[in-house]
Amino acid sequence: MKVLIVGTGLSGCALARFLKDKGHDVSMIEKENQIGGLCITKVNEDGLKYEPFGARTFHTSNVAISEFVQRFDQFNGYIHKKGMIINKKLYPFPLTLNSIKGFKKRNLILEELKYRPVEIDQTNFETACQSIFGKTLYGYFIGNYSKKMWGVEPKLLTAEWAPKRLELREDDNEELFRNQWQGLPIHGYTFFLEQMIKDVPVRLNETQYDSNKFDVVATCAPLDEMLNYKYGKLGYRSIHFDYKKDEPWEKMEYGTLNLPQHKKYFRKCNFNVLYKHNARNNYIQYQQAVEADGLKNPAMYPVNTRQHNEIFDKYLKTVCRSKNICPLGRLGLFKYLDMDKAIECAFDIVPLIENYARLSETERYLQIKAIREKR
Repeated sequence: MKVLIVGTGLSGCALARFLKDKGHDVSMIEKENQIGGLCITKVNEDGLKYEPFGARTFHTSNVAISEFVQRFDQFNGYIHKKGMIINKKLYPFPLTLNSIKGFKKRNLILEELKYRPVEIDQTNFETACQSIFGKTLYGYFIGNYSKKMWGVEPKLLTAEWAPKRLELREDDNEELFRNQWQGLPIHGYTFFLEQMIKDVPVRLNETQYDSNKFDVVATCAPLDEMLNYKYGKLGYRSIHFDYKKDEPWEKMEYGTLNLPQHKKYFRKCNFNVLYKHNARNNYIQYQQAVEADGLKNPAMYPVNTRQHNEIFDKYLKTVCRSKNICPLGRLGLFKYLDMDKAIECAFDIVPLIENYARLSETERYLQIKAIREKR
């Protein structure tokens, strides 16, 4: 098969590798002047690696995925731990029952936890979070953080995210992810992806293509933009980044810190921790969530409200009626994907692409939807 992949981020590069390994004729285009999309690593003036579009920590419990990524670089074994600052005090994220003792309203919090519903209220993101933490803890570290991050009231967000990423731990394990394999590529993500598609032709600074020249075009581009906003705009958030290297860091075991009460920023990360730099100064990245505009602020995070998901469903059905267009990745599937899930998703899409011409539009739609909802 002759396949074009639009976009050279992690999803696109992983799909290119899977298809190339199976003997398909694969090529790629990238609108920027380098590969990687938002998954790139740069080096600052002090020679320290950092990620200009936000920190990415790789983690998985899938042996096949860990073996796959290690084909392209060694990983540094960094185990991700995250904290958060509430009322000028440092707490672990996820919260532990022991850490609640540091709150002034701990008795009220414990009382609310005692009377939580047996089943999580899946009405929306806010009700789900309050089912897990109670109203007081929700107010401390979730409500305002979510408003800053997503730009909408939390009650407008879908509930699915809450039980997957938020928890109150009974033990004192502060590892954010409980996956058995974690780390960052020691040469950075740009090198990592370059190795992944080393034998795949790529045209940079390119957005135009003739779909008739390919059996399938797998696109990582937002579907609303590709279809000229036929059904309206999908919601995406972007991030503005500021840097400091003359500031202390609260705890060197934490690679990132959430800032739920900060007026401007919602998170900060220290690349000295993430990349295990032995440096005199910290290299801290502050993150401010802003609305994506497709220009200065590229689309980075899909805003999963019921309205946006209904709009995306219309775009997906339209794409599935096309001759050979298949969406892929976080933007193409309008789905937040951890890095290992992005690779798993690319792997699952391979048989769909190989059989694309033989499938009806309904079969395409149902298979893509199943792949999307699996994560």
